[in-house]
Amino acid sequence: MKSDRFVIGAVLFLAAGLGLLFGFTHGATGFTLGYPVSNTSLHVDITTSGIPALAGLPLVAAGTLLLFIALIAAIVAQFHQPESRDISVLPTKRQEPFDFEE
Repeated sequence: MKSDRFVIGAVLFLAAGLGLLFGFTHGATGFTLGYPVSNTSLHVDITTSGIPALAGLPLVAAGTLLLFIALIAAIVAQFHQPESRDISVLPTKRQEPFDFEE
């Protein structure tokens, strides 16, 4: 089972979904660097409304599902034995007898 098509689909769905969700976001982001490090904080406030929210969330969910399927397919491919080729069906190298007519 090849996972390359699943990965391509996952990237496309995730990019479209996250692009819609973050492209039409109204919100604020704050980062405070403090000493000691325990005083450092990150605050992200994201609000997406309307059609981008309705379309973006299912696209992200589909992309996540495809990425999970690609992971499973890649793991299965690591343990899959390559198909053995039956030698009897392969073409043989046939040598023609030489005809020495002079």
